[in-house]
Amino acid sequence: MGGSIGGGREADDIDREAARLRHDLVSALVAAGALPDPAWRAAFEEVPRHLFVPRFYDPSGLRIDRHDHPDLWLRGVHEDRALVTHRRGGEAVSSSSQPSLMASMLHDLEVRDGDRVLEIGTGTGWNAALLAHRVGDHRVTSVDLDPELTAAARAHLAAAGRRPRVVTADGSMGWPAEAPYDRIIATCRIDSVPLPWLRQLMVDGVMVAPLGYAVIQLRRTGPDRAEGRFRGGAWFMPLRTGRSRPEAPVVEPDADDPGRPAELTPRAATDPDFRFWADLCEPGVEWRMDPEPGSGPGAVALRGPDGSTARLGRDGMVVEAGPRRLWTEVERLYRVWDERGRPGPERFGVTVEGRRQWLWIDSPDGPGHELGEPVDAVRPG
Repeated sequence: MGGSIGGGREADDIDREAARLRHDLVSALVAAGALPDPAWRAAFEEVPRHLFVPRFYDPSGLRIDRHDHPDLWLRGVHEDRALVTHRRGGEAVSSSSQPSLMASMLHDLEVRDGDRVLEIGTGTGWNAALLAHRVGDHRVTSVDLDPELTAAARAHLAAAGRRPRVVTADGSMGWPAEAPYDRIIATCRIDSVPLPWLRQLMVDGVMVAPLGYAVIQLRRTGPDRAEGRFRGGAWFMPLRTGRSRPEAPVVEPDADDPGRPAELTPRAATDPDFRFWADLCEPGVEWRMDPEPGSGPGAVALRGPDGSTARLGRDGMVVEAGPRRLWTEVERLYRVWDERGRPGPERFGVTVEGRRQWLWIDSPDGPGHELGEPVDAVRPG
């Protein structure tokens, strides 16, 4: 990029440079096959992402913005990567999704002219702007729990000349005031499909959401029923709700417990395809690599919502504590996954029938697992 985007440079100069970089990004996405639909191509070309990301944070936590790091900021905004945009208490609370992933999800949404769309997880407002460009401002409703984020998103949208409805509310409940919707898209991770979303979707409507660590495309096929397949792995921040769940106290292993030899190595346990399966079957379990200084590369620690813990050291020994034996259950789940041919997300699908939801392999009639059941409860094919 020629020149510097310093503080003395006018906003219209920045806009022109942003337009050039945005064109380059869209060209790269088209070349990669991420934007086959001309309507979405036009949206990505014309919606200015830099207006939605006035700042972001690099992996070290350094804030990159148009004032202190103008060149890094403008280049970073127009790269094909996710950007952490809000931090609170040292933790990331919001981000702008990777453009190629967002393009893939919007393509899977199968939007038609005139469709009414509900978005769960407003974030910066950029995706809401893309949707509004495609179907019109008045046909898009976006919901987020955080009033700071929704206020900022409204300001970003106004700066870009867009006016979709942005609501501050618990996204897990959808937004029934404008239901039913033809399409629903979530930009936050869920562990199961919220029934309010399904009930606010038209029959034959499409929902696209990150379920666990992969994106699923579901089609509503009847009252409280939907079915669909996963499209590929993806990482999103979890859905935050207005309902808090009390945390159980952590049960630490006995310092004198020597542990036992683990069946799984750290490398096997953290295989992305296995983690996808494990996280859906055991939602709420936190996984951490190298949780303590001196534990060495490859150490894995688990913590369950009931306070149970497990720690696998690089010596191959695992210690467990609490009401459940987490690592034992993970090993059992790994055996099931291995017996099924070590499938990746693309071989899985989900069927929803009211409050019953199950994950299946290859076909709805194939072997599956009830979401929310114990790890060893595998439904036979």
